[in-house]
Amino acid sequence: MRDQLFNSAPTKRLAWLATVLCVIGLIITLSGSSWGAWMFLLAWGLVAAPYVDLCARLVFRAPGIWLVPTFALLSVVWSQASGVTLRAAVQLALTVGIASLAAGLLRPRAFVSAMSVSLLFGAVLSLAFGRYGVDGMTGSTVFLGIFASKNTMALFMSLLAIFSAAVILDRGQTVPLRLIATVSFLLSIPLLVLARSAGALLTTVASLGVLALMAAVACLNTRERLVVGTSLGVLVVPAVGIVLLLAMSGVLDEVMTGFVTEVLGKDATMTGRTLLWRTAWAEIGRHPMLGVGYYAFWLQGNPLVESIWRDFGIGSRMGFHFHNTVLEVAVELGWFGVIALLLTSCLALQRVYRLAMVDQTPATAAFVAVLFCLGARSFAEVDAPYPFAIGTFLLFVMAAYGADFARASRRSAMGPSKALVPSYPTTSCSPPGCV
Repeated sequence: MRDQLFNSAPTKRLAWLATVLCVIGLIITLSGSSWGAWMFLLAWGLVAAPYVDLCARLVFRAPGIWLVPTFALLSVVWSQASGVTLRAAVQLALTVGIASLAAGLLRPRAFVSAMSVSLLFGAVLSLAFGRYGVDGMTGSTVFLGIFASKNTMALFMSLLAIFSAAVILDRGQTVPLRLIATVSFLLSIPLLVLARSAGALLTTVASLGVLALMAAVACLNTRERLVVGTSLGVLVVPAVGIVLLLAMSGVLDEVMTGFVTEVLGKDATMTGRTLLWRTAWAEIGRHPMLGVGYYAFWLQGNPLVESIWRDFGIGSRMGFHFHNTVLEVAVELGWFGVIALLLTSCLALQRVYRLAMVDQTPATAAFVAVLFCLGARSFAEVDAPYPFAIGTFLLFVMAAYGADFARASRRSAMGPSKALVPSYPTTSCSPPGCV
């Protein structure tokens, strides 16, 4: 039965299709329809239904990735809105479970091609039915596509650029998938520019650079990597020293203020972000260790939240966040929650980096680039750990891939043994999507 699950071509193709459909479901959810969440769940429900017991074991094969959802669920005990927290925590657990299942059933190359195809759906819909709206933080008119905000639009286009670039560079992908990826990449950049998010544009360019660098470094032998690493260290260490000196002298603050106001076109408060950050710090001071409960802050009826919505012109009185992932998590889950998220993220990055060095394909290089993208955005945005969110889904997919590789490496060092999940890396490929 286990061999049938992991080696059956129809099952693998169904898993590839489920990934495409579940990401499309996330896109539909962010466009304002609750049907997208059901599509996200149903797509993988059809895959798991014939193998419930095995898929359940597969979902929980890496206990480490469950640190954040477990803590979110525990926060029901101290939450100031326990019903809201319980519902959101269960939704987060479902998101993480599906991410774990996707990583267990799809090879990295197949997952990357599925992401490239599914994210194209959002780009095409944005071109066909996209709308303009008013940015609540700046008051300017921006292109939202089919999404609720320009930042969400920018994130999806950034991810589309990264995943499609990885498919284009990968000779192991099928010709149709590489052609689709070319269309995806050509659409992603103009749409990203239309979103008018300078930070997202810079992050995307840097992430594509990380993708190219990882693909190049992975092809080097150990000695060559040492030379490259040493050379980068010689350049980076003095640069960090200079930055620290400038920071202590006050020059860096003046330069950054000038960059924000003159280059990015924002005011000195980062279009209100610094005001939000001060509010977040004050709220953290009231509940420093455990926070107010997962998803229990941005609620109607909270006087502080109502005043923030009013100040930033959020007429719907729903959503919004502190535009900083650490501060957002600290408010809801305290510093213990922040530690849980940082552990998950750092372990994921360290392990997928090792995977990329061994696997040596653009697909695993894309994993590092995506984690870099999410990490770079975390200073001014909150992409995770929301339930039914693309940032959450990808973070835990990468964490699961990394955990699989770490476990396979340990078992390889101990000698041959049977594993529940396929060993990594592999370069075998069969259409569609090299599954």
